[in-house]
Amino acid sequence: MKKALAIGLVAMFMVFCGFKLGLPGGEKALLRVGSSSLTAKELDEKIEAMPAQYKEFYSSQEGKKQLIDNIKKEFLVLEYAKTQRYDNNKDVVDQLNKVKNQIIVAVYLRDNIDKKINVNEGDAKKYYNEHVSEFKTKDQVKASHILVKTEDEAKAIITRLDKGEDFNKLAVENSIDPSSKTNKGDLGWFAKGQMVKPFEAAAFALTKGAYTKTAVQTQYGYHIILVEDKKGEQDLSFDQVKEDVKNFITQQEQKKLLDTLITKAQKSIKVQDNSEQLLIKK
Repeated sequence: MKKALAIGLVAMFMVFCGFKLGLPGGEKALLRVGSSSLTAKELDEKIEAMPAQYKEFYSSQEGKKQLIDNIKKEFLVLEYAKTQRYDNNKDVVDQLNKVKNQIIVAVYLRDNIDKKINVNEGDAKKYYNEHVSEFKTKDQVKASHILVKTEDEAKAIITRLDKGEDFNKLAVENSIDPSSKTNKGDLGWFAKGQMVKPFEAAAFALTKGAYTKTAVQTQYGYHIILVEDKKGEQDLSFDQVKEDVKNFITQQEQKKLLDTLITKAQKSIKVQDNSEQLLIKK
């Protein structure tokens, strides 16, 4: 019941935000309510734009039927509101103007910035070769941990490890980290900056195969850390970073063109900025 209601609400929201008026290219309408209409192409576009968890249902016959029914209701409300001149309502006009301004900016930037940028693989390769020393992985460790509430619990587990008991087994039996029941305390690979500082410092100080002989305290509790493997900096190949490099170059080019555009606009458009008054301390 809750799932059906949630799906229905999502559909109604998408209809409200995405319906079109009129018929593009003379397409035959699947649905017509007053001056509002829906074509098969528009219906497919709505379904395609949905999140994956809804797309499968609304692609089925039952789902399409429900979606069309929701659109029909939305159109009925729309057309009835228009009979009461809500299309000229001040709040409606104000909201439309806000959206209109956003669309103008987006389309203008698309046409005058995005369409002027064409970063190809050759550009990316050139940048990579000129900055190859920057493309390295950081030092990393692969570690597991056992998390407990008190230092005494941690000491007791370390004693059991010293006697040769299996770390992974102890993690499953004792760790309060919820994931430990399924992954046996495994945290995978991580680099510096990804863990809280006390944990990170202890993990990177250990040698491969060693575990902490004293508990490491963090805001989460007390940790016993086992380092299973370590690796230092490694060069990243061009293929590994190609898309990131292309995106970076694109962003840099976008910034250059935008800065030029802003400078040009400031020469012809008067700007009165009194915002500093808000920053003056009383």
